[in-house]
Amino acid sequence: MTEQQNSGKAAGPGATTGAAMPSATTPGPATPGTTAPSPATPKTARRRAAGVQSVDRALEILEVIHAHGGQLSLSELATQTGLPAPTAHRLLRTMIAKGYIRQLANRSYCLGEKLILLGEAAAARA
Repeated sequence: MTEQQNSGKAAGPGATTGAAMPSATTPGPATPGTTAPSPATPKTARRRAAGVQSVDRALEILEVIHAHGGQLSLSELATQTGLPAPTAHRLLRTMIAKGYIRQLANRSYCLGEKLILLGEAAAARA
């Protein structure tokens, strides 16, 4: 093996002629997507770390509407959830089509009647 081929390889006991492997004490390269959120990351972004992102976002919209008196505008929802307005709007349209959200005459959004059915079923099993 030439000196140029050998440069950058581990030397000493246990050194091999193959590619150098990180030791147990040497951290390997960071895996993409595994970095911890910075302290400046919104709380909602940290909660979205696992699971299906669109489902998590839709449920968060429902929770935010509930927490703010049951009615919010699109811009208020986008601000409260940290979602871009177009993303929030697409999720709202899907939930309206399924009956989980209603759009009022003043263009704000409120919880839909289908949630009552789910709540009643959950309460019956409690």
